[in-house]
Amino acid sequence: MSVEKNVISADFSSIEKNLGRYKVVCVGVKPIEISKIAGSLGRYSDFSEKFLPRKSYIGIRYASIRESMKNGETFPPISVYQILDNYFVIDGHHRIMAAREVLDAAYIDADIKEIKFDFDISPDKVYSYNTESARKFLIKLEEYSFQKKTSISNSILKYPIKVTELVSFGKLYREIENYHKNYNKGEFLKRHIIFAALHWYECHFMPSIITIKKEKILQKFKDRTYTDLYVWMQQHKYYLSQKAGYDVGFDYTIKDFCEKYSNVKSLYIVPNMISSIIKEIKHRLMD
Repeated sequence: MSVEKNVISADFSSIEKNLGRYKVVCVGVKPIEISKIAGSLGRYSDFSEKFLPRKSYIGIRYASIRESMKNGETFPPISVYQILDNYFVIDGHHRIMAAREVLDAAYIDADIKEIKFDFDISPDKVYSYNTESARKFLIKLEEYSFQKKTSISNSILKYPIKVTELVSFGKLYREIENYHKNYNKGEFLKRHIIFAALHWYECHFMPSIITIKKEKILQKFKDRTYTDLYVWMQQHKYYLSQKAGYDVGFDYTIKDFCEKYSNVKSLYIVPNMISSIIKEIKHRLMD
């Protein structure tokens, strides 16, 4: 069996502590897609995202299960937690590996306990996680919550709203909330937020993305998305406008952003911008 040493699956406890309040609903036994297994309860470091072992030595227990499965023996369902359309293994790690290796199985029977939650998104939220897989899954939860709160789905959008950084969806949601409250002296206040969200997308977000695409700016930022750039530029626009004392506009923001950050590691862009904003505000207060 092949072994993966670098990529670690998500730790359920790392996801759980960021959920806030939730409840567990017993779904019962159903077949689940093995490819939808995102992590594990307690044994996340032993397996990759594809649920392949990360250790060359598997152990006697696995060897025994593998041989029994080869001989046609059946096993009880594994046990999993379900969050959205993904699963975290509670019990049955060896059975999953054996089913993949011996039977080339795409599905396995599982006793499912579904996690029901109301995930809070905020630009001020602080997360705690221990693997890159967990960080990516938390972004997925943010995306789910963003779509639920705004009632707009990526499946209907010309330019899907996808990000690579945590709290970005919180920043976008706050922007839409402000748009809902303040656009045209409260035009949308008596209507559902979806009307404001779609208007924001069509008249504010999408034109910005079209400009970013036209100027081919994304090519300078590897492994990032158009939405990442939009979020960063909105923060940069705020900084420039605060410094100038008026709204500098998106076109000028793009030019200044590229001049300053196109050759800088994107990991450090947001902290640098925030630091600059804080310094500028402090300077103004002192004056």
